[in-house]
Amino acid sequence: MAEVFDLFEVTDISENTTYSTAAGNLLGVVDNVSSTDLNDGEFDVGDDILIGGVTYNIDQIQEPSSDGSFTLGDGSTQDFYSHILEGNLNVVFLTVSNGGDVRHFIIPNDSHGDMNVQSIQTSGIENVGFSDAGVISTTDNDVNIVCFVAGTMIKTPDGDTLVEEIQIGDLALTHDNGPQHVRAILVRKLDFSTAPERLKPIMFEKDSLGPSCPNSRLWVSPQHRMLVTDPSGNFVLVPAKALIPRRGVRVAKGKRQVTYIHLVFSKHEIIYANGTPTESFFPGPMALEAIPESSRTEIRDIFGDDIASGTDDHKMLAAPILRVQEARRQALSFT
Repeated sequence: MAEVFDLFEVTDISENTTYSTAAGNLLGVVDNVSSTDLNDGEFDVGDDILIGGVTYNIDQIQEPSSDGSFTLGDGSTQDFYSHILEGNLNVVFLTVSNGGDVRHFIIPNDSHGDMNVQSIQTSGIENVGFSDAGVISTTDNDVNIVCFVAGTMIKTPDGDTLVEEIQIGDLALTHDNGPQHVRAILVRKLDFSTAPERLKPIMFEKDSLGPSCPNSRLWVSPQHRMLVTDPSGNFVLVPAKALIPRRGVRVAKGKRQVTYIHLVFSKHEIIYANGTPTESFFPGPMALEAIPESSRTEIRDIFGDDIASGTDDHKMLAAPILRVQEARRQALSFT
């Protein structure tokens, strides 16, 4: 059975477009693609392929009609070219579906080798001739996306600011206490070649929690809590992974790497990420175990001695918490 690797999953296939995690249209890298239909060495419209064990049908195969490029993590570029024979294209654009789910991929030729990709710039795109093209990317190169927490925008008194640009001492707007100073910033980088799959981020599509909530695609860690309203009309915090059954909310399975950035205030706060009310860092026992000892000392200095023993947790919370099973049982609404 033929295998294909290093497929960049994107939200659509469009000409003259920049795809990146910051723009929210570059979703991840997919490796687990196979098919006996590809044993003839060609992608053909109508072929069935398996992606993660799910069968999809190839609907459209396209190629560059003018040159595009990959921008790498160090700022350099690798061009991909047009006017190359369809038996060994420099890049293939593939659209597949399985009845209800349509997915789009940009596939680089193996000649590009290992890449840490920050963005992909397309130029002109056209359908391949005779609805087929040679199978490319049959070598599992070390291809990753440089992920900056997907360019999450944090609401501040001066407007929305990229989370990676916020510095200690900056102000962020909170749900309950107006502008508050950032006291510390915690960064955790994960590479899913070794990190557990259960830590992959949860992706919220635009409007998946209500109108303009979020106002653009948002990624958070699975346990990161979102502010919602319970059936009694009270604000509660629920883990992001508890909302997966909702339309537009899913695990970002294609992520190979992620950088989680947590903002720490003098107390647990509700802040706004891509227009969505969500929690700041809360120093619970599990969260503290996940950060270095030096950072734990800093967090204890900020929050006080209670967190050292795990006591008084509920008094420290910005809103009551619903566990995953409770959240899935209740008819929650969204702010």
